[in-house]
Amino acid sequence: MFLWLWACTPDTTDVCPTAKNDTCDELLTCALGTDSSDCDATCKTWIPSDGDYRMAGVCALDDGNRLAQSEKSHGEGTMGEGGLTGSYDATVTVRGSRSSNSVDRQYRVYVPRRYDPENPVPLMFALGGFTVDMYWMAEFTEMNRMADRENFIVVYGHPEWRDFGNYDVFAWYVYNNAFEGDWIDNPDIAYMEAVYNELSTQYNIDKSRVFTSGHSRGAALSIIAAFERPDLFAGYCAQAGFGSTNDYNLRIEELLQSNAVHGVLIHGDADPDVRVVESDAIHDLYKAAGYEYFDDWLYFRIPEATHEWQSHLNQETWNWLYDHPNPLYTNNGGAQ
Repeated sequence: MFLWLWACTPDTTDVCPTAKNDTCDELLTCALGTDSSDCDATCKTWIPSDGDYRMAGVCALDDGNRLAQSEKSHGEGTMGEGGLTGSYDATVTVRGSRSSNSVDRQYRVYVPRRYDPENPVPLMFALGGFTVDMYWMAEFTEMNRMADRENFIVVYGHPEWRDFGNYDVFAWYVYNNAFEGDWIDNPDIAYMEAVYNELSTQYNIDKSRVFTSGHSRGAALSIIAAFERPDLFAGYCAQAGFGSTNDYNLRIEELLQSNAVHGVLIHGDADPDVRVVESDAIHDLYKAAGYEYFDDWLYFRIPEATHEWQSHLNQETWNWLYDHPNPLYTNNGGAQ
């Protein structure tokens, strides 16, 4: 039955009425995948830029039809064996705001069912904003669908329940004066590292493709974690994030002098909660440091979008991050 259905799946290659006219018409007059030759040619040279977000979906589909994840090249694996598949919750014990304190921190894991311990798989942290816990992040980000499609493990982070004076709330440590030590001593980075260490014993994780992503306050932490621990994280995706409001932009400017930290910035220009100038400023820091746009960082500045996770850019973001592995752990010391 399944073989019959597969055999009867129509081939939509170039069925668009305007196929082969040297113009990619998908999402304008034709459905995705139907103006294949024209869009393939366009996507080979297309670079994301302001005002052309239609092509993001078209080229994401084009890239998504590449070889399956299991057939791509991999970096060095942690060689963990066993582990559950599907979604489950677990706990690690790590330092708190003071180095002498220890707290229990939860996390939620999603492992695609086609995970194969013979092949190292990437790991993506997904971090929510202020007051946001781990329990609805999968629905908010639609990351499980991406994990199934591209075969990677997702960790939905759970912030510490913290005292903010008149109330308690789930919140990440994105301000240096909120914890003991320097930026690299951030308790949330210790938490993420502890989760990675735990999962690395259970799963064969691709050391070269451990990424951090987040929204709002979680985006700020994603940036901090990637810049402070380039040995652990290959890059980040910051959606509606910020740096200047916690003075971390000064730290970014300093660290960019010695190390290119790969990252994707996504921000709506109508965001009422975190102004788009926050991502603009980080974008400008990369430019001022002499880095090459698209090679070293990517920025989707979305017209009229507000304070949301832009799940329609999940595929484009994943493709770009995957193609920028951590050179410390790739087989040839460079991108694969």
